[in-house]
Amino acid sequence: VDQNGRRRPFSSFRGSTVVLTFIYTRCPMPNFCPLMDRHFADVQRAIKADPSLRTVHLLSVSFDPDADTPAVLEKHARGLNADPAVWTFATGERDAIDRFGSAFGVFVTRPTGEASDIAHNLRTAVIDREGKLVKVYTGNDWTPKQLVEDLKTVVKQG
Repeated sequence: VDQNGRRRPFSSFRGSTVVLTFIYTRCPMPNFCPLMDRHFADVQRAIKADPSLRTVHLLSVSFDPDADTPAVLEKHARGLNADPAVWTFATGERDAIDRFGSAFGVFVTRPTGEASDIAHNLRTAVIDREGKLVKVYTGNDWTPKQLVEDLKTVVKQG
């Protein structure tokens, strides 16, 4: 379900090169989810500035569906100046999101106490327009510049 409350199966992005990351809006670690948001904001600017990247779409998937409702995601997207033509925020049923994330190596542990303190790792993936996984960035040490260069290669390869 995207930030507008519309059902968005992953197949709806077929035909686009997709850059996918996993976040939650209440993440207290500045070098985790907030950094992914900042990186995606930088990449969005690059996509909008380079016509060769017009088929690239950014997708941030929240693994905190209890708090990250479509309305919360929509507000979060607005705060990041996310252009919905370029950058989608989505969430879904918790078990489905966990299964989807695990396919990319994402592991999430939700504590029983403070709901905003979710332990997780970071994965950012590039999926080509055919739906093939072509690159996975592990952690937070990738840069927007590096990602944009990789995207140019993926898009050029068709």
